[in-house]
Amino acid sequence: MQHWVKGSVVLSLLLAGCSTSQVEQDSKPAPALQAIKVPAGLQQPAQPGQFDIPPTSAKARGVDTRAPVMVLATAASSRMEEGDKLSRVWFDRNDYTGDLLPFLQQMLKTQFAEQGVDLLQQDEQGQEFVTGWITRSEEQGFWFWKSSEQTEQARFSIKIDAKPHGRSASMSVTMLEHQYFTPEAALSVSATQRQEVALLNQIIDRIGKEEIIIARANKAKAPDVALEPGMDNNGNPALLTPQPIDVTWSQLEALFGELSLNVTDINRSTFTYYLDYEKPAPGFWSRLWGSDEKPVLPLDNGEYQLVLSRSKEGTAISLRDKAGAHLAAETMLALHEPFVQAIRLAKIEL
Repeated sequence: MQHWVKGSVVLSLLLAGCSTSQVEQDSKPAPALQAIKVPAGLQQPAQPGQFDIPPTSAKARGVDTRAPVMVLATAASSRMEEGDKLSRVWFDRNDYTGDLLPFLQQMLKTQFAEQGVDLLQQDEQGQEFVTGWITRSEEQGFWFWKSSEQTEQARFSIKIDAKPHGRSASMSVTMLEHQYFTPEAALSVSATQRQEVALLNQIIDRIGKEEIIIARANKAKAPDVALEPGMDNNGNPALLTPQPIDVTWSQLEALFGELSLNVTDINRSTFTYYLDYEKPAPGFWSRLWGSDEKPVLPLDNGEYQLVLSRSKEGTAISLRDKAGAHLAAETMLALHEPFVQAIRLAKIEL
């Protein structure tokens, strides 16, 4: 055991010595490169001077070391033109914007109203606006002794250039006037464009947030239900929808979950679903919180078939018993209201 300990100590010292030697070697300064010495009677080789920095006595002032300014097209309707040097962004009409020009005009008014900044329309078409003074301040002190000191303010021109077809438009921002109250707030040429792009990015961000609000509202909106009781082409009672048979088939599985129908088998060639129905029991949490219960079908627990067929109006939905026999007309009529409730809960179009 003592021999093993001694050997370990010796090995550790050897390794430490190697590490120290390596550190000492790495810490030596790199040798300086010596200029080429040309022997007498030979010419000095040509040296390109395109990368030489000319001597100057001027001192560098106001050098901006920040990242380049960039327009951020983060809204779903926004995009950038490659190589565009202006403070400009393009918008394309989509499901969230509707008519593009009125949408952009309203977004500008909303943006500056939320900031408490005046926005003056300069033309009858509403494609040129001028902002009031947009101020920037810095906070000083802390707690009860905190104060805000205004450092600069600026006014901007905002122009919307809509294409004749109305499906796309550009928006550009130009600084009209700038005032500063501390020497540090004086603007250079690059800083001017930086402020223009910063304001444009704020507008794009506000438009992106509005698109999210519209998308959520559209998703929460209850779809129009066109399902009506009627008869199929053979005169049997059914529920009729104007949707094509393939569209109806693809949406039914979302409907079954809301109606407590479990799919046990399918036959795509005959557009038939084989179903098992069990009436839902009231849940504890739904009673406690008062949430909506699932629709209850006027059926006994058991196995059923749901068969689709083409009709003049679109598609006929027929619910049948286990053997495939049509249910009574009164039963199909009573099924209409639970189906309508389930369609709205599943947010599908039937």
